[in-house]
Amino acid sequence: MPSVPFIALFLAATLSAVAGQKSGCAEAAESYRQQQYSQALALAGKSLETEGDNAACLHLYGSILASLGRLPQAEEYLAKAVEKEPGRPVYVSDLGKLLHDQKKYAEAVPVLKRAVELAPDNLTARMMLARSYVFSFNELKIPNFVELTLEQLNYVVAKDPRFPAVHHHLALVYINTGDLEKAEQELRAEARLSPRNAQVRMELGETLLKRNDAKSAIQELEIASKDAPGMAPVFFSLSKAYRADGQQNQALAAGQRCVELDPGFPTCHYLLGQIYRDLNQPERAREQFDIFQQLKPHSGPAN
Repeated sequence: MPSVPFIALFLAATLSAVAGQKSGCAEAAESYRQQQYSQALALAGKSLETEGDNAACLHLYGSILASLGRLPQAEEYLAKAVEKEPGRPVYVSDLGKLLHDQKKYAEAVPVLKRAVELAPDNLTARMMLARSYVFSFNELKIPNFVELTLEQLNYVVAKDPRFPAVHHHLALVYINTGDLEKAEQELRAEARLSPRNAQVRMELGETLLKRNDAKSAIQELEIASKDAPGMAPVFFSLSKAYRADGQQNQALAAGQRCVELDPGFPTCHYLLGQIYRDLNQPERAREQFDIFQQLKPHSGPAN
């Protein structure tokens, strides 16, 4: 069953849509507000038998289904609500969110674009649209998807520079386009807002390492390793940073910790082999390279 935050995204809009109506949907909406979902579903379904063309009831029924985790059915009814009232922003944005959360990014793009047109300050819709542009690239092949993604994210930043994860998403775009200076700026902004986010710290460390600033990378990655001591990729990045800074013993310890946490991490074994080779331990180096060969994906060289 979806989490309460997922449910809450539908709740306020659904209740407002049926408020003041004299139909059975109002009773169903009240049960929904009290999180009595089975009862709400039955009441809304009964109401739809006599009010099948009521967009508010269709939206409510879809919202209840979403709260029960019945997402394909929820999509069907939310889409019907949009078909009945295509100009109501909340119906469009809720359908777009459902498509996004089901990872139907290509289908979500036109719906979320419409949601943004109807309600330009719907920052959540803009964030989802930005993500959908990125994740649907292989399917839609939109040639200027980077510009479209940045347009949405920059709008969000201009309206609310503290919006959750917006700087992180901007940084990922800049990393993929090779603009590491801007990526660093955005990751530092996100780290200030979410200082315990180890993923952000790790990506900041990786970005600094690519910018040939191993010492600063180590500082960020050591923080990440303390905040997420069980996160193998953090120790992989930390090992690389120590090695780049010439701290071979620390690099070895971090690399060993990486493979302890995740023995199936191919490139960590490869890195560990490089470190053993640096330390003139050829037998151990060969052992790690052999493990890498056994684990590595069939495509792509080692990092």
